[in-house]
This record gives sequence, structure tokens and C-alpha cells, in this order.
Amino acid sequence: MFRSKLYLAFFLLLAITLVQAGLAIWASGVASYHVERSRVANQMLAEFITLGADKQRLKVWLAQSLLTKDSTVEQRDQYLGQMQQSLADLNTLLQHDQRLSEHPDDFAAISQQLKSLSILETNVAALEQSLKNKQVRPEHEAQIWRLLIQTFDNLEGLDLKHLIADSIELQRQRSEQAEEKAATALQQVKVLVVVVSLFGVACAVSLALVLSRALYQPVQQLLTGTSALADGQLNYRLPEQGPAEFSMLARSFNLMATGLERARQQEEDHTRRVELEVAERTRQLRHAVEQLQHAEQQQQRFLADVSHELRTPATAIRGEAEISLRGADKTADFYKDSLLRIAQTSVQLSSRIDDLLMLVRGAQQLQLRPRTLTLGELWQQITALARQLSASQSVQIQCAELPDNAATELLWLDLDKLLQALQIILDNAVRYSSTGQRVELSVAVAEQCVIRVQDHGIGILPGDLPHVFDRYFRADNARQLRPDGLGIGLSLCQTLVQSQHAELTVSSDDQQGTCVRVILPLVEEDNACIS
Repeated sequence: MFRSKLYLAFFLLLAITLVQAGLAIWASGVASYHVERSRVANQMLAEFITLGADKQRLKVWLAQSLLTKDSTVEQRDQYLGQMQQSLADLNTLLQHDQRLSEHPDDFAAISQQLKSLSILETNVAALEQSLKNKQVRPEHEAQIWRLLIQTFDNLEGLDLKHLIADSIELQRQRSEQAEEKAATALQQVKVLVVVVSLFGVACAVSLALVLSRALYQPVQQLLTGTSALADGQLNYRLPEQGPAEFSMLARSFNLMATGLERARQQEEDHTRRVELEVAERTRQLRHAVEQLQHAEQQQQRFLADVSHELRTPATAIRGEAEISLRGADKTADFYKDSLLRIAQTSVQLSSRIDDLLMLVRGAQQLQLRPRTLTLGELWQQITALARQLSASQSVQIQCAELPDNAATELLWLDLDKLLQALQIILDNAVRYSSTGQRVELSVAVAEQCVIRVQDHGIGILPGDLPHVFDRYFRADNARQLRPDGLGIGLSLCQTLVQSQHAELTVSSDDQQGTCVRVILPLVEEDNACIS
């Protein structure tokens, strides 16, 4: 973990700092120790020199006192006091030096100095006693002088002059050694401080390089990732590797990028759905407009066809009436024939008007009068209708025989409405068949009754077949063959058939003919009786 590395670097730098502080304290102690020893040695040397000088001053005072008789006792006591003070100071300094000493040579030198100091203390005490108790007589001055000189320079056979000189020389050597050791210690302290400082600097630089290198790559990757997100590359992901902190940072960055990418994807999906919905609404609106335009065209065509269809019988009626009334009186047979043609044309006009009204009202407005009848009875009515149409046309309608045991099958229907629908089907089959062709009318019975009308006329194109039940629709080949017609026959036929829970299907091949099937449900005898 990068945090552990930071802690390690911190503790390492802290340890280096503490080591430096400890070394500085130790070096300061070592330097202070050697400086203190050097100070004590120099001060002892000064005290020994001062002691020797005071002793010489006291000796001069004695000589002056013996020769001139004008020396004061205060001056003698001053010199003696200074010597006593020097001895006390030397004793204190030797004790302090003994506490500071660590080497056996030092203890040997201190012992020698203590011994010399003890001799000097005895000498000074004896000298003081001799000077204070001396009786100066002229006849004995030479003897007193020799006695005092001997007290100054000898004690129990020891040469005090050489003893002081040896002590001074020994202390001078120790002082030089102490100063040399102090200088060496200070130099070592300087070298040690420099080495430790350089080591600390090297460690700090190394840790800085290591930490900066460990920190640079993740930060650079993060900067690259943020730049990629700013440029719109929301699929950019950081590698989740390295220390735990940078791995967590990369994971958080990737989660943020994933959220942004998901949000943009949702926005794009929403925009796409809106565009698709707008396109679908536009398509529906365009389709509705096309349907309205088509309906308007069909309406205009329908009105034109209706006006033509209604004008033709109306013109025929008016023409027959004008012919009958024109000129001289006609015979009764002539008027009778004219009225008969007018009546037939009126029936045709009335039939067209009824068809239009029935088509406008729809199946919900039909008034059905269903009843139970056998298939034999229905087939008898259908064949009679076929013969009637066949007699008035140049196309023969060929009626098949009923299957065995099918005549007793029961049907529940409105005979008039069914015959009207079959009349439309047969009329279309005859109209769109050529002269000399035949129309086949047959029936099949299984679970249902299927009445089949097959012609061999012009047929219906595959593209027009799905629209044959649309109101006012007429195929192009039908218009070319029969310009008259409203395009409401099959639509009206489908309405009549479906109102009786029957089914109407059409299949056709271009120039091969058309087959129309009317599928009627059969009823059982018990249900027929109940009905």
C-alpha cells in the first residue's frame, strides 16, 4: 500500500533525524568532556605555575626582610594565603580530574600529582610555621637564612624546586594531550555529523525519488483518464492495479466512467426511442393522410359511379316515358311494353339504392330473420337463382348435385340475405367471364357447409387480392373490362355473410379465374328445434 510506503518513509526520516540528534548530543558530550578535561588540565597547570611564583615571591620577601628590615607581615601573609588557595584549588581540580579520567595512565598521573600536592601542602605549612615563629638576631641571621632556604627548597630530602618543576611539566604534557584529544574529538564529531547529514540527504533524495516515481504513474494515468472523459471517450478505463489506494482510486474512476457511459447510453436510447416514435407517428400520420387522400379519391370515384349508375336507369325511365308520349297515340301493347321496361328499370334503380343504403348502414343495422332450413331446400333456391342468371347471360352456370345424405343437413340463416350475397357472387362470376365460358357451382359438407363458386374469367392480380373486400375498390383489369360498377359488391357480400356467422374467402389466379367460398356453420337437430 502506498500509505504504508509513506509511513515507512516518514519513520525512516524520523529515525535518521533522531540518529542525527543522538549523534549530535553524543558528539557534543564527547567534545564537552574533552574540552572540560583540557580546561581542568590548563587550570591545574596555571595553579602550579602560580604556586611556584608565589613561593618565589615569598622567598624574595624573606630576603628583603633579612637585608633591609622593612618588609611587612601583611605581605608575607598575603603570599602565604595565595599559596594556600592555590593548593586548595589544585586539590579541587585534581579531584575533578580524577572523576573525568577513564584511562589508567590518567589515574597514574593524577596519583603522582596528588602525592606532589601533599608534599607541597606539608612544605607550605612548615614554611608558614617557620616564618611566623622565627626570631631575628643579627648574630644568627646567617643561620636563619640557611634554615629558611632549606625550608623553601628541601623537605625531608626532597628538592621542592624540582618537584614543582616536574609537576608543572607533567601537567603541561597532560594539558597538551587533553587539548589534542579535544581537537581530535571535535574533528571526529565534524566528520561524523557530515557523514550522517550526507546519509540523511541521500536517504531523503532516494525516498523522494521512489515515492515520486510510485506517485507519478497513477497520477499520470488519472490525468489521461480525465482528459479522455473530457474528450467524450466514456469507455476509457484505468487499470485497477498497483497499491491499494491507487487501485481504489482507479476503481472509483471506472465506476464514475461506467455511470457516465450508462447515462449517455440511456440518453441515446431515449433519443433513439423518441426518434423512432416520432418516425412512427410521422409514418402513421403520412399513412392517415394517404388513406384520407385515397378515401377522398374513392369518394369522388364513388360519387361519379353513383351518379353514373343512378343516372343510367333514371335516363332510361325518362327516355321510355318520352318515347311513349311522343307523337300520335300508341297501341295498348306498346304502352304496356314501355311501362314494363320502366318498371324493370325502376326495380334495378331501387335495388342499387338498397345496396347503397345497406352498405352505409353496415352489418349492425341489418334486420335478420333467420330460420332453420335443410341444405336441400337451400340448394334448391340457389340453383333456381343460378338458372335465372344463366338464362339472362351468355355465360352458363353449371350446378353440381348435392352429396349423398347432405340434403337433410340443417342450417340456421336468413335465406333472403344469403341469396342476395350469392347473387352478387354469381353476378360477378358471370360479368368477368368471357362468352362461352362456364361458372361452376358446387357444395361440400363435412363439419361445415361450403358453397363454392368457380369461374374461369380474368381473375385477380396478387397485389389486388387483399383489397377485394374494401369499399369502392376495383382492380385495374376489372375497370378495363367493365368501366361501370361501384366496387361495393364484395364488401356488401362480406357484410351479409358475416352477419350470419359465416365466412367468405376468395382465391384467384390472374387470367385463370376466381374461386369464392361461402362457409356456413351446420346446426344439430336438437339446437334447431330449440331455436
